[in-house]
Amino acid sequence: MPPFALALPLETTSELLLVVCAVLCAASAAAAIAAWLGLAWAKRVEAKLAQIDRLEGVARDVARIAQSGGDLDLRRLEHVLIDIRDGQKRVEDRLIAVVESAAAMKGGSSALALHSGGANALTDRVVTRLLALGYERVQIVTPNTDIVRMVEGDGDIVIEARRDGALCKGRVSVRRGVLTDVQIQAAYSAFP
Repeated sequence: MPPFALALPLETTSELLLVVCAVLCAASAAAAIAAWLGLAWAKRVEAKLAQIDRLEGVARDVARIAQSGGDLDLRRLEHVLIDIRDGQKRVEDRLIAVVESAAAMKGGSSALALHSGGANALTDRVVTRLLALGYERVQIVTPNTDIVRMVEGDGDIVIEARRDGALCKGRVSVRRGVLTDVQIQAAYSAFP
């Protein structure tokens, strides 16, 4: 017998066999746990892939909607909206003219001065008219004392306003408290 060979008694061999069986059982249990963990990981990966599939479906839907959006004629829609805006301005202008003519028919400028508050009402009507015409940041340049005289007489109210960012200057003609004419031009058009 070689010097390094071990002679195991019979009891030790059965114990060794028992240890080997225990190790094999532990290895199979570890393999079962590893398989279970691998299956759980695979399910998570599958869930992530399902989310990606849903995102691809959303991308297809968005592409389809974008293609159908090409059927809309945006220029036509823009022109329709511009027409609606212009129609609204014309209606506002007409309503203002009707109100002013009704005030003039009720007794002229003295009735207008009593019922509407005089100069303040006249300047309010000037500002309202200019806002309806599309001007903004309207400023009355004519002194208030001159406007008081225009409630019962004639005259021109000098104004400054902005339209599309450009400074505009002009005047509003008043006849017996009624706005009769609006003449405004951009300040840059006054220079050659």
